[in-house]
Amino acid sequence: MRAAVLAAPGGPEKLVPGERPVPEPTGDQFLVRVSACGICGHDLLARKGSLAAKPGQVLGHEIAGRVEALGPQGDPAWLGRRVALVQRFPCGSCAECRAGHTNTCRTGPGFYGEDLPGGYAEYVLAGPLNTVALPDSVGDAEGAILSCALGTGLHALRRARVGEGDVVLVTGAGGGVGVHTVRIAAALGQRVIAVTGSAAKAEALRESGADAVVPVSAGAPGVRAAAAELGRPRGVDAAIETTGAPTFVLSVRSLAPRGRLAIVGNTDPKAVELQLGLMILKELDVSGSAHANREELLEVVELAASGRVTPVPPREFPLEDIAAAHAAAESGVLIGRAVVRP
Repeated sequence: MRAAVLAAPGGPEKLVPGERPVPEPTGDQFLVRVSACGICGHDLLARKGSLAAKPGQVLGHEIAGRVEALGPQGDPAWLGRRVALVQRFPCGSCAECRAGHTNTCRTGPGFYGEDLPGGYAEYVLAGPLNTVALPDSVGDAEGAILSCALGTGLHALRRARVGEGDVVLVTGAGGGVGVHTVRIAAALGQRVIAVTGSAAKAEALRESGADAVVPVSAGAPGVRAAAAELGRPRGVDAAIETTGAPTFVLSVRSLAPRGRLAIVGNTDPKAVELQLGLMILKELDVSGSAHANREELLEVVELAASGRVTPVPPREFPLEDIAAAHAAAESGVLIGRAVVRP
């Protein structure tokens, strides 16, 4: 099968055409023909050598496709169905999985693009524990990004215990996870302050449901001023941190007493200043937040199918143009996601 392979750490040109054997499903696994695969900031870091992916790996974890074959114990009801995949393929039996935390399982087949060959290829393996059926009303490109670009935000809002009427800050709001977190939060009745480094994205963020858009250059004072206008003079109730180190201090300083911060992104993997005194005095809660689990992907599919949340239409590239797709994702100009279509 055709694939795009990471030749070596570096720029977009390090993703080169390659060939790989079509994988064979075993047990209750599925063989999924990839219809679309999104490009995430995680992929950009992996390509640069900052994560676990090694030369020769096939990247890509935002996958939609169609089930074309089954393992010997595969459920025939899945054959021929359009599907979206959760990016981690769990084991289903470890303590994490039994507790419902399949997104943090470390004993299953693993994460696409790192432990498993990813979706920059014609086929991948999947199974009932990380697969959700896609309705006809959701296209392939939109379906590919549901688990990561949308489900990650839903999971983070839950980690930060954000409720209806709360004022929530979303950093990196012009990115793929950021803009969809804005849309989901607005759909769930939350009031959103979007922080972005791109003035050109401000109007799109307002159209996505942001009550206020603050340039990153305005810092925490700008966020607190916007929060005051929304009835929160002491700061925001919660923050969803999608960029990590570049805006971490802004997020912490923007929180009201007993505010909650969920950290999703790590675009610049370096140490951050924790400001322990501030966190103690304001009794802040800070938590890491991984990707969605299968149940959350089911919820996101329903939100998209019902029209309550509309994904930003991804910019589509053929698999042969994977380097151009990565360059577009890295440019900071896109609102939402780029996807490749094998």
